[in-house]
Amino acid sequence: MRKLILKEIQLVSLLEKRARKFQFHPKTTIIKGENHTGKSSLIKSIYWTFGATPKNIHPNWQKADVISVINFSIDGISYSILRKGDFFAVFDEKRKVLGTFDKITSGLGPFLSNLLDYKIKLNNRANELITPPPAYFFLPFYVDQDVSWKENWAAFTNLSQLNNWKPNIINYHTGIKPNEYYDIKAKMESIQKQIDELERKKSVSVNVLKKLLDQMHTVVVDVDINVFKKEIDELMSNYKALKVKGEKVKDRIVVLKSQKVQVDKQVAIVHKTMNELRKDYEYALELTDAVDCPTCGHTYENTFGERFSIARDEDKCQDLLIKLKEEMKELDNKIEKEYEQYNKNNKETAKIESLLEKKQGEVKLKDVIQHEGKKELKYILEAEISSLRTDVAELEYQIKELKEVLKAIEDKKRQQEIKSQYFQLMKSFLLKLDVHTMAESSFKPITSTIKESGSGLPRALVAYYYSILHTMKKYSTSTFCPIIIDSPNQQDQDEENLKKMMEFIFNEQPEDSQLILGLVDLGDYDFEGNVIELTEKYNLLQEESYEEISREVRSLLDKSLL
Repeated sequence: MRKLILKEIQLVSLLEKRARKFQFHPKTTIIKGENHTGKSSLIKSIYWTFGATPKNIHPNWQKADVISVINFSIDGISYSILRKGDFFAVFDEKRKVLGTFDKITSGLGPFLSNLLDYKIKLNNRANELITPPPAYFFLPFYVDQDVSWKENWAAFTNLSQLNNWKPNIINYHTGIKPNEYYDIKAKMESIQKQIDELERKKSVSVNVLKKLLDQMHTVVVDVDINVFKKEIDELMSNYKALKVKGEKVKDRIVVLKSQKVQVDKQVAIVHKTMNELRKDYEYALELTDAVDCPTCGHTYENTFGERFSIARDEDKCQDLLIKLKEEMKELDNKIEKEYEQYNKNNKETAKIESLLEKKQGEVKLKDVIQHEGKKELKYILEAEISSLRTDVAELEYQIKELKEVLKAIEDKKRQQEIKSQYFQLMKSFLLKLDVHTMAESSFKPITSTIKESGSGLPRALVAYYYSILHTMKKYSTSTFCPIIIDSPNQQDQDEENLKKMMEFIFNEQPEDSQLILGLVDLGDYDFEGNVIELTEKYNLLQEESYEEISREVRSLLDKSLL
């Protein structure tokens, strides 16, 4: 099983001129802080950076428009991911851009699915088969302070965009339907598309053969000249209309390309301005706090505020550059659609030209086509139909073989083994956490919605989360990600139950996994790792860290916008 490890997170607010970075321990990181110290904002930012948005992000944090950069590794190979609003960029260990995205479902999601070996496909509300967005992948690994202590499988927003997602996602994560299942399903789908295409070709050939045989059995050739003339006139009318339509499409393409040239020039101007501002900023950093004019001898101040004003202008340029890039993409999409319309128009024009040629010679052809020529065409069509039937039979046999492999993966004995593993873990963990009032039937299905009253609910939920995680560790075929748990002390746990809960979280942490735990009070517990302590209320980010961190983040942002 592959493993994702978080190394560091950098958070920058260009609006507030504040920043901060935090390192994560590969085993356990405790994020400790009283209320309003930014603990939950920091924790929620982790999987948010990967495109999975937690529920109830604080409005002040959203208003700060924070840029987040996370350095991480997958099986020892280092990567970085940047998020600014709806813009994402992923980098390799040498900070080379691997991809930039302004959409999650159709952009970042498929990219991360390849990076994390995440091969499940599900239907969206439009019944289109897609790769589920990142939120569905990180769901088992994230316990949110505001939502996850009340309901399981609910930590992120927009989960309703897929049909019947919950049982499918749980079956995937726990290995009941592993990556191999979706690999084979994809192969079967690809083969079925080939079959459908061959069947379409065969259907065309069969229809042509049928019409040919009907003609061969027709003795009398009857041509109505008036009907023939009417058909020619109609074709000519349609042909002229298509020509006019084609010229209008060409005009629209010219206008759009002209707009694109203007935007491209604006991008170049912004790049040039940013480079000049960057040079001014770096030059200002090298100078002392006071600078003498070589011409008049007057002394000018070179304060921190002056340098900030230069950086602020550069920030505005970066935001403008993102908007221009988005405008460029929109223009490219419009041009592409106009070209599609233009090509479609040309095909229709060519078709009419072909029909006109055929119509103009039709009367003569009806007189000269010989019966032997039709017989030759009949033999060709029959051979083609036979060949297509053979190809279809071979592909159908491949699907039959894949179905047999799929049966082995869907083996009831193996599925029962996984479900039994989960159930035994759940019973054991509930006992350790002193939860005795839940009927076994209420949590036996691996897809159960956990319900319990009072202080027993958070303990029952953590038992479920860990049962799923341990089952995944043993049977899942995709990447195991960091376990993030925010504020487990919920529903007024008494001292004894809180101690059991905390010891359970530390002692039952899946082997070789990374844990990030948000707490108000750590208490006296043994664990391998480090503690990030937040002490200043309403100021998670700091002014003194801004220059250094923003410079690093701007460098990545610049690379992603080239």
